[in-house]
Amino acid sequence: MDRETRDMLLETADRFFTERCGREVVNGVEKGVWPADLWKEIEEMGLPLIAVDEDEGGVGGTLADMLALLRMAGSHAVPVPLAETALGNLLVANAGGRPATGPSAVALGTLTLDGNRVSGTVARVPFASVADRFVTVAGTGKGAKVAVVAAANATVADTPSHAGEPYGTVSFDNAVCEYVGASSVDAGRAYELAALVRAMQMAGAADKVLATAVEYCKQRAQFGRPISTFQAIQQMLSELASYVAATIASAEAASRDADEGGLATGGSFSIAAAKSQASDFAQRIAAISHQSMGAMGFTHEHILHHYTRRLWVWRRDFGSETFWGEKIGAACAKAGPDALWPSLTASRYAA
Repeated sequence: MDRETRDMLLETADRFFTERCGREVVNGVEKGVWPADLWKEIEEMGLPLIAVDEDEGGVGGTLADMLALLRMAGSHAVPVPLAETALGNLLVANAGGRPATGPSAVALGTLTLDGNRVSGTVARVPFASVADRFVTVAGTGKGAKVAVVAAANATVADTPSHAGEPYGTVSFDNAVCEYVGASSVDAGRAYELAALVRAMQMAGAADKVLATAVEYCKQRAQFGRPISTFQAIQQMLSELASYVAATIASAEAASRDADEGGLATGGSFSIAAAKSQASDFAQRIAAISHQSMGAMGFTHEHILHHYTRRLWVWRRDFGSETFWGEKIGAACAKAGPDALWPSLTASRYAA
């Protein structure tokens, strides 16, 4: 979609999330209450199908459109599997399938696909216990395939995340697939795309953390003046802003590289760098924001924890900073010293 259409969509989504994803809804999900009405409205808006062609019943947007929406969702701590379903729908559509309605989860790990049956176990699958189906990718190169498995054909062991969302370990025991299709996106690339999705959500959440901390420090008075005027607090907020800016910049650069380079291969180096940086900075962003807000930031009644706890969880999802840092290091070592600078500057957004 063009920029004007995307901006209109994001503005509409921002208003919708503001009105429908308040503190009560987020806290309710963390207590095990599935917000059926919220999910129904999200589907009616077509948000999980944003990157699916109109011929397949989608909105007709691009990968970049989807990622921009998911950054917006991250800034509202949207407590439903919008990101997972949107990515799953994109993978299914790319493999020639038609996405189904209902929430999906992406189970990306070492799985064996034999004809129409899949076997294996994947740990820490987001929203595993509330998904209607699981989307996975098996194989590499031209042999890659996307498989869709109904939740009834999988076994889920619930393990809620530290953010209170319904994560779980998913096991497939020669499970029958609803759909299997050849895919230009192999298992490794699917993992990269999932990492990029998380990096964009983390960018949105980090931005909201910064705005929340700054606003609090402007309003909180001590010794007759706002604490934002104290040099120590200004130093903390400056450091926080630098980490947030770097997280956003790297995620946005990776999004553009991936969109322009193509779904199957684009922006691999940028994605690894973005997820590594977002995960590395997540702890610092959370620590500084809570410190700047003092006791108030640690209370369950305040919204800050909705974002900082998700940053802690998303930090590990689809590869931590260590995982992606090792990937970057191994790739650079293999390519040799002459390839390092070209790799760092390959993105036209690197500057």
